[in-house]
Amino acid sequence: MPQDPLCLLCVEPRFPGRLGGVADWLVRRRGYRCWFYCHGADPKEFWPQATGRGLEIVPFGVGGVAREESVVWPRNLERGICFAYGCWEVLSARRPWPVDLVIGRSAGLGSTLFVPAALPGTPIINMFDYYYHPHGNDLAPEIGGRMPPEYFQWRRTANAMDLLDLENGITPWTTTRWQRDLFPDEYRADFKVVFDGIEERHAKRRPGRPRTIAGRAIPPEAKVVTFVAWQLDRLRGFDRFVELSNRLLRKRADVVCVAVGGGPVRRTLDVEFFGKDYGAHVLGQTPPHDPSRFWTLGKVAPAVVAEVFEASDLHVYPSRPYVVSRSLIEAMSAGALVLAWDSEPVREVLTPDKTAIVVPPEDLEGQERRALSALEDPAVHRPLCEAAQEIVRERYSREVSLPLLASMLDQLASKGH
Repeated sequence: MPQDPLCLLCVEPRFPGRLGGVADWLVRRRGYRCWFYCHGADPKEFWPQATGRGLEIVPFGVGGVAREESVVWPRNLERGICFAYGCWEVLSARRPWPVDLVIGRSAGLGSTLFVPAALPGTPIINMFDYYYHPHGNDLAPEIGGRMPPEYFQWRRTANAMDLLDLENGITPWTTTRWQRDLFPDEYRADFKVVFDGIEERHAKRRPGRPRTIAGRAIPPEAKVVTFVAWQLDRLRGFDRFVELSNRLLRKRADVVCVAVGGGPVRRTLDVEFFGKDYGAHVLGQTPPHDPSRFWTLGKVAPAVVAEVFEASDLHVYPSRPYVVSRSLIEAMSAGALVLAWDSEPVREVLTPDKTAIVVPPEDLEGQERRALSALEDPAVHRPLCEAAQEIVRERYSREVSLPLLASMLDQLASKGH
């Protein structure tokens, strides 16, 4: 039988990533002990509370082509094997026994691929993010027409590490039904679909209360329009946000637009801007109508993101069809009114005109019209915000989703022993 509490090994290329919050909750709320193996880590202000208090970070290195700055398409599989091998090397050297269960997130890098060689018989559950289709979703429909043929061949091979993981005797896990349904039919029935949860935001806007973001005061009469992403990239629609912002800045002198995110593009699927500053590119091509009312904060600590959501009069989610971001769920939890570009993953979370305003991606006039209406009469749209908060409480809060995940982990650990 597994010991109580469980000893957990988490493997993800970067800490805290998606699994850091899960591990933090399991350590603080269930008493788990956790080793978190990662190749890199974000700054400490992004680390969860349990770090160093039952949650230990263990870095592992990689070799070969994985050391290179840019990614060459045919080498993706080799990069993934290098990550997985680096994890195995450190795991074998440290031997953190006993381990009752392993949670991995390959993110296309296959980090748990060789774990069974070091921990034979130990159950492994892997979080899967995304399955590429050659011509569908993300940026493919927009940029495919100007891409060389090898771009589509790369997309056909980009799933190789995930397919190896699926054949590695693991339990597959993903956070939404849309993500699960991207995978081939023969694997879908095996997937566990459990959202990894967010901390609910209980702060509410109070009429007349001064608003500040990162120490910067917001005029009382201002209408704040927000965008939040890890990077100001094309996949999450930063270009669309700038287009809408300029329309609103021209129409209303009281609008202030705030964008959170920064740094070079990390997602290799945007091959045109991978490793480049897409935010700077967009703003260079399309300067803000009034720079004094267009604030770019860069990457900020979670506390500042909370201030952004609390101050928001309209939160814009203009993402291309891709995995729903945590920032969208956090905005809903904070009671922000959401204006989202329509797509299948969005409709799994949002119901048009019930929990959010949902607009066609190509309808620029409609986006402007709905945004101006929302800013003009917030009281009419308040029921959408309240309904969105209720959806988060019912489906996406850590207090709802992570007990389900913990129960699943307990069952897997028991079967493994």
